[in-house]
Amino acid sequence: MRTRLALLVWSVAALAGDWPQWRGAGRDGVATGLERKGAWPALERVWERIAGGGYSGPVVVGDRVWVHARRGKREVVACLRLKDGQLLWEQENEAPFVQYRSARAHGEGPFSTPALAGGRLFTYGMTGVLSVWEAATGQLLWRKESGREFQWAYSYFGTAQSPLIWNNLCLIHLGGHRRTDDSAAAGAMVALRVEDGKEVWRWPGQPPCGASPVIAMVGGEPHLVLKTSRDIFGLDARTGSTLWRVDWPVTEDNTIVTPFIVGENLITSDYDKGVVAWHIEKQGTEWSARPLWKHRGASMMMSSPVMVNGVLAGFSHFHKGEMFGLDPEGGRLLWRDQSRSGEHASVVCWGRDLLVFLEDGRMLAGRASRNGFQVERTYTLSAAATWAHPAVTDTHVIVRAGDKIAAYAWSGFKTSVSAKE
Repeated sequence: MRTRLALLVWSVAALAGDWPQWRGAGRDGVATGLERKGAWPALERVWERIAGGGYSGPVVVGDRVWVHARRGKREVVACLRLKDGQLLWEQENEAPFVQYRSARAHGEGPFSTPALAGGRLFTYGMTGVLSVWEAATGQLLWRKESGREFQWAYSYFGTAQSPLIWNNLCLIHLGGHRRTDDSAAAGAMVALRVEDGKEVWRWPGQPPCGASPVIAMVGGEPHLVLKTSRDIFGLDARTGSTLWRVDWPVTEDNTIVTPFIVGENLITSDYDKGVVAWHIEKQGTEWSARPLWKHRGASMMMSSPVMVNGVLAGFSHFHKGEMFGLDPEGGRLLWRDQSRSGEHASVVCWGRDLLVFLEDGRMLAGRASRNGFQVERTYTLSAAATWAHPAVTDTHVIVRAGDKIAAYAWSGFKTSVSAKE
């Protein structure tokens, strides 16, 4: 009993340096915690173990790692100890899924990264099943299956968006569509109470896409920014009412890039759309998203950008994959990096530095500025494809590649948050 109580106390909240959800604590690709000083240190692999298939990214709080994966027809949620990879608990549930033919090379998921808040772990399965677990013990607290209310409970590629936890609400876009019968498409963004799953509000709108929603604080008001299969919407996060919308049709439904907020500006991209910015503003009682700029020389498909040293840095699918830097104020191209870098990369801002995780298992580390991206050290983390977004903490880099998960420890860095048992 003493051990379980200690775990519950430990798991109440994420701390600086943790990675508790999709794209980190701020959902913006920023690693919080210590900044690098001196030369780039070595990265030493401290453990590796079989996790299962899927692109769901790991989440890390304190000395615990959670991972959501697939083994055959079942989805598995596991909690591991960060320092040695020891399995602390594991739960699984039936989740048979047949991938659409054009995406079979990417497997049967899961694609959604969990979110951890208030001692609860939120996972969203390929078939639209939202499960909430006690993070310390793996006890199932509640579950919502969208298939009970929508004819299509998930998109034809499977669920990919990650749950968003805001105040006491879990915000999730339910429903889906099939290319063979879009007339049956239906969806709803819902706000569920985190403690019991009770619905607080519902926005009945377009079906969901692969992009995860974010919260933007504009004029002191919380805007829930979400992409759908055809548009981008701003909703009042407290009530679900529509504040503004912009048209955003994307070829082949490749709507994947997470909306990015810089001050009161929204910047985003998707397949062959370029990079586009709007200013979210209020005139009288009406909100709108006013176009600011559009840059066509770069476009993101499955990689979301970061801000580093005043530069919007991202990975474009043009020229067979290349890093780029834009001026976030006017959209001017500042630099391009080496082309032919692959189809996908996960980009992380760490202080004044940039970490670029390429799909071939390499991690590029260096300083990004308005003058360019200077790669200072290249690490080889895996021989298998690394499509899942990594977790970057004060002490470790956690990477999923193929069916494995591995932890790499920075050599020579001091820890700002002590490990908790």
